[in-house]
Amino acid sequence: MTVFNAFLRVIRRNIGTIILYTAIVIIFSAANSGSNNESTGFTAEKPDIMVVDLDNDSVLSKGFTAFLEENAVLKNIDGGDEAVADALFYREISSLITIPEGFEKDIVSGKTPQVEISSPGTASSELTKMTVQRYLRALKVFAEKYSDPDVIARKAQDALAGKTEVSMMTKLDTASMTKVSSYFNFAAYSLMSCIMFIICLVLSSFNSPMVHKRTVVSSMNFRKYNLHLILSCLSYALAVWVFFMILGRIMAGETVFTARGAAFIINSLVFTACVLAMAFFFSTLLKEKNAVTGIINVVTLGCSFLCGVFVPAQFLPSWVLTAAHALPTYWYVENNDFLAQTQSLRGDLTHYIIDLSVLAGFTVLFAAAGIIISGIKRRE
Repeated sequence: MTVFNAFLRVIRRNIGTIILYTAIVIIFSAANSGSNNESTGFTAEKPDIMVVDLDNDSVLSKGFTAFLEENAVLKNIDGGDEAVADALFYREISSLITIPEGFEKDIVSGKTPQVEISSPGTASSELTKMTVQRYLRALKVFAEKYSDPDVIARKAQDALAGKTEVSMMTKLDTASMTKVSSYFNFAAYSLMSCIMFIICLVLSSFNSPMVHKRTVVSSMNFRKYNLHLILSCLSYALAVWVFFMILGRIMAGETVFTARGAAFIINSLVFTACVLAMAFFFSTLLKEKNAVTGIINVVTLGCSFLCGVFVPAQFLPSWVLTAAHALPTYWYVENNDFLAQTQSLRGDLTHYIIDLSVLAGFTVLFAAAGIIISGIKRRE
């Protein structure tokens, strides 16, 4: 009980730090929950465009404009070129389509007119470009068979009149999964900070020369002493993990208790074991308690920024992600992101198990390195 009581004293002295790291994950998770879009359906939206007809309202140019009106919202911007440019810049319209002079003549003669499309490069403008190209191809096909502009326009309109119904095949609640994944990703920083900071402080205190000498001359069996120390570390790490899992139920909702939520929990448990091994490894390197705060902050923040905890992995440069493969946090976050995106957990279970295996490998590596370094120092 002496070792466990010492553990409790260290925890009480640093309870403010633990509360701070807990508040961080709550703030990040709450902010992310507020920004999530709860819609999981598909809604087709018509882009806002402006059409300028320089072909003097010919039959084909009017047919082209009518087709665009069916597939977009036509707007008229007054004020000249400068006003139109401002409308494009401020996304009041997604595209400006200019039908060139001689449009009908070029179509009838078999040429492809150069329809000018000005856009800011948004998704809506790209959709408009595809719509324009589709209609021009239809005009060209029917112009090879007919010479009457009225017939060409009518045939093209009939050919492109069909509509496609879109149905969502996936049953995955992406909004809910993103919320759960974000919580567990943010929890990586708090788990690392709370566990590594306290355990490194405790172990560095127990490994100090004076405490070590007192332990050697005491009546306590050395194996019993080590066993108590190990059980205390395990109990504390497990208590922290359980606390964040309960907090996850509050922050992320009932999804945590589904089969996919269980996979998130198991992933975090294996990561917690890895963090515990990391704490043991760093405690063998840190002799001064004053150095614990600085080193642990560098390690936890470095892992969080490089591995996709604070900044989503898809926004990080490829070379950063390549370097992050050497850190266990990357594999933990990568597994969380995979669980949030995969359609069938059973079908893709291999990916999940591989990431868990890598985390387990890091756990063994840090534990073995800590044991070796500790043995060398003990002999010295």
